Amino acid sequence: MDFFILSFAVTNGLLLGGIYGGVALGLSLIFGVLRVVNFAHGSFLMLSLYISFWLWSIFGLDPYLSALINIPAMFMLGFAVQALIISPLIKRESALVVEPLSALLLTAGIFLVLDNAALMAFGPDVRAVQTSYYMPSLMLGGIPVNSQRLIGAVAAVIVAAALSWWLRTSHLGRSIRATAQNRDAAAMSGINVPFVYAVTFGIGCGILGLFGALMSTFIPISPSIGLSFGIKSFIVVVLGGLGSIPGCIIGGIVIGVFEAVASQFVTATSAAIGSLALFVLILIFRPAGIMGRA
Repeated sequence: MDFFILSFAVTNGLLLGGIYGGVALGLSLIFGVLRVVNFAHGSFLMLSLYISFWLWSIFGLDPYLSALINIPAMFMLGFAVQALIISPLIKRESALVVEPLSALLLTAGIFLVLDNAALMAFGPDVRAVQTSYYMPSLMLGGIPVNSQRLIGAVAAVIVAAALSWWLRTSHLGRSIRATAQNRDAAAMSGINVPFVYAVTFGIGCGILGLFGALMSTFIPISPSIGLSFGIKSFIVVVLGGLGSIPGCIIGGIVIGVFEAVASQFVTATSAAIGSLALFVLILIFRPAGIMGRA
C-alpha cells in the first residue's frame, strides 16, 4: 500500500476513533456508577442530533452554538428518565437483592420507543446540517485532515480529561465515585444515592448533547443512526475497560484505526466485522479490557 494512503487512513482512524470514544464516555460513566448497560445510549445520541438539526433548520442556529441548548436539554432528559423511569426499578430490585435486570431491559424498551417515535415524527428521510461558512481541511505533514472531525476528536480528549478531573476534585464527583464503589456504604455516609444516579445519567446524556451538536455537521441524520453508534459505543466501553474513562478514548482509537486501515483492503462492511473479531480477540487475552481491572 502507498505510504500516503496508509497515513491518510491512520489519521482518519484516529479522528474517528476519538469521536467513538467521546460518544462512549457517557455510557461508560453510567455503567460505572449504576451498573446498568444503557441500551438506549444510541437513541439519546440520535435525539441530540435531531435537536441540533431542528435548531439549525427552524431558527438558523449554528450547529456548534446549538450545543449551548443541546447539552442542558439532554442533561434534563437523562435526569428525568433516570429519576422517573429507571430509579423505581433499581430501588425495587435492590430491595430484593438481585441484579438490575429489569432496569437493563427497560433501557432496551426506551431504545425501541425513542427510535420508533422518531421514525413516526420525522420519517425515514436522511437530513443534514450545513454551516453558513466553509471549514477547509487542515494539512498536517502533507495529509489532509477534516476540520469537523478534528474538532470532535479534540473535544473527546478534552471532555475525558475534564470529566476525570471533576470526578477526582469536586464534592459531587467524589460522591459519584463513592457510589460507584459501594452504594450502600455511600448511602450510610449521607450521600443521596438516587440523586447521584440521576445526575450521573444526566451527565452521560449531556455529553451526547455536546457530540450531537459537533457531529451534526458531518454525518447524515436519520432515526436509525443511533443503533450503529450504540453498538459501537458498547464495543468501545468493553474494549477499553468497563467504567474506565481513559479506556473509552483508547478503545475508540483502536477500533477507529483498525476499521480505517482495514477498509483500504476490504469493504467497509468487512472491516466492521473485522473490528468485532479484534474485539473478541483482545478480550480473550485481556477480559477486563485494555484499561480495566479484574
